Amino acid sequence: MFKKIVIQLTLIISLVFGTLGQVPALAADTIDAKAGLVVDAQSGQILFDQASDKVLPIGSMTKLLTVYMTLKAVKQGKINWDTQVPVTNLAYELTKDTELTNVPLKKDGHYTVRDLYHAALIQSANSAAMLLGDAFAGSQTAAVDQMRQQLKSWGIKHAEIVNTSGLNNSYLDGQIYPGSKENDENKLSAQDMAIVAQHLLKAFPNVLKTTKKSSLPFASGTSTATTLKTWNFMLPGEAAADAKLPVDGLKTGTTELAGACFTGTVKKHGRRIISVVMHANQGDTDEKARFTETAKMMNQVYERQNYHQVAKGSLPGKRDQLAVKYGTQRRVKVGLAKAVGVWLPKAQTGPKLNYHLYANASLAAPVKAGTKVGYAKLKLPDTVHYLPGQQPKKTTIKTQAAVTKLSGFDLFKAQLSSLF
Repeated sequence: MFKKIVIQLTLIISLVFGTLGQVPALAADTIDAKAGLVVDAQSGQILFDQASDKVLPIGSMTKLLTVYMTLKAVKQGKINWDTQVPVTNLAYELTKDTELTNVPLKKDGHYTVRDLYHAALIQSANSAAMLLGDAFAGSQTAAVDQMRQQLKSWGIKHAEIVNTSGLNNSYLDGQIYPGSKENDENKLSAQDMAIVAQHLLKAFPNVLKTTKKSSLPFASGTSTATTLKTWNFMLPGEAAADAKLPVDGLKTGTTELAGACFTGTVKKHGRRIISVVMHANQGDTDEKARFTETAKMMNQVYERQNYHQVAKGSLPGKRDQLAVKYGTQRRVKVGLAKAVGVWLPKAQTGPKLNYHLYANASLAAPVKAGTKVGYAKLKLPDTVHYLPGQQPKKTTIKTQAAVTKLSGFDLFKAQLSSLF
């Protein structure tokens, strides 16, 4: 057996030469809200943080979780887009309350999962969200149970979920989750909301095809047909749109306790971010307040920070190839199995990549493409933080091509030469 050799290297990845400074990784300005957060949608890196671990009422941002559970049930084949959902008495009575956002529903009528999904996401219809809960779980109580369990599976520990819509329990005519109180409502932290949105976007990216729309028809061809109108005024063409930010989602939330909230998302310069504003302080008098604070955070991130990346299949420095014994090629290229990267302030150079290459003296042909030959991990400054449980892990280094073995006289010569 050949002796195992481990090669350890530390290289600086940067577009310019320099060293790691002590520039804070987060934008310094605050927003006029109880809490705010921006994260990278893929990695979970925190890019702006203001009291993001404080548990607060979330209002209709709840519907992102309700929609996730609905899409999960569709994927599992438990329901489908054309499943007809019966209107319950509670949903019917609730939809007549002009204080609340809703869509018209026919008493004892039936509506498709598709229509209810659109109504919950675009118009924030509370009755529609409740009926979705009935569709994916069979009852409101069972729906809340499933939503709570889903949050636990994502590592969210301090969630308070009591209904599927985000309304205060006082609107539900006493039909509230067992053990909850008459004035309870759903609560999460900004970090928790970002995790919900992150899972929704990763598992069901097509949700953006709906959330980016300012309007859609509802229940076409029925007596309750109407046009859904978005509450996301940051969408292009809406009142709070920012020309620098092509926002395409996600969901507002408003109750007396929650104030004006918004979980948003935008993709720019190749990176998608997720933002959360909890209780914009001017929300009672300014309908744009939550969006103004969102734009402030989003613009700070893109203006003040850069994303540094080492591409999939690449490896910096001179060790991007390994020798191959008895191969038709003497060396094979190696590189990262997936891209790695990090956001840093623009005044700061790129991070270090610690990587280890290992082989039994050398690789021996035949060598398959994708053979594991080492691992790498970014060495990050102390100012870089991530959502709970999302700290970067080691990335595998693999061969980028196959190498066949020599044969016949060529193999004999290679074996002979290795003896001397």
